[in-house]
Amino acid sequence: MSETLDMQRGLLLSLSPGRRTYWMAQAVALLSLVVLVSAVPFAKVQLAHLPSFVPLYESALILNDLITAALLFGQFAITRSRAMLALASGYLFTAATAVGHLLSFPGLFASGGLLGAGPQSTAWIYMFWHAGFPLFVIAYAVLKAREEQEPDRFPAHTLTRQTALGTVAAVLGAAAACVALATAGEHLLPTIMTANRYTPTMWIVAGGTWCFCVVALVVLWRSRPHLTLDIWLMVVLCVWICDVALSAVFNGGRYDLGFYAGRVFGLLGASFVLLLLLIENTVLHSRLAAARAELRRLAASNMGDRQG
Repeated sequence: MSETLDMQRGLLLSLSPGRRTYWMAQAVALLSLVVLVSAVPFAKVQLAHLPSFVPLYESALILNDLITAALLFGQFAITRSRAMLALASGYLFTAATAVGHLLSFPGLFASGGLLGAGPQSTAWIYMFWHAGFPLFVIAYAVLKAREEQEPDRFPAHTLTRQTALGTVAAVLGAAAACVALATAGEHLLPTIMTANRYTPTMWIVAGGTWCFCVVALVVLWRSRPHLTLDIWLMVVLCVWICDVALSAVFNGGRYDLGFYAGRVFGLLGASFVLLLLLIENTVLHSRLAAARAELRRLAASNMGDRQG
């Protein structure tokens, strides 16, 4: 058995999910679907313009994604797993593109947005952002399957700190390229938004993003045996699909019900894996404290035996 797999067995997220995990994941996915179906008929209802909602939502989402990425990079430092590195990179990519989306959003920091943004720059950054994350999930699922099936071909010791730093630089470069294309290169892209309303072309672009999510969901489902992390990543993808559906397919544009509801879905989706990682850290600290207490008890017992 490879060093990578041995190390992973010590991590809660790499354990096989129990019935409770499946039940909770199915409940969340089903609830998301119910909310989606209930909201679709009202998705185009125009609501109050609340520009302050965008920086609050995006700041929370960026913070969630950055913390999740940092914790996953920490998992990579322990396991040296290529799959974990790919997933950590996915969360870093979403955080970086979300920063570009926030800065370019019209009316927040400048009337037309920063970074030389045009009228449809934020819409394209949103699409790059939501199409990119499923690709990283696909990479995670494929690499995980290869590491499990052919461990000798993927030795953990070959992945160094320089590998991780190079990956981080490449991911940030890719995010910057997406933002640059959507801003400086906006004229090269099809028109998907005019005057805060989506054009019919947006349905095609959003449909492609949907396809990436569905493919990622299928690849992850077929990547057996499932880990606890896999199950909750499937929930993230389901919520991600609801996000895109409400905020880019069934709604009409900015500041309608779909715009707000879709972003609430997005923030929830960004929180699941973070919550799992925080729970894992709490449980591991609890186990460490219990082990230390047991060692102290054994040491005191041995001392008493020697004195007796």
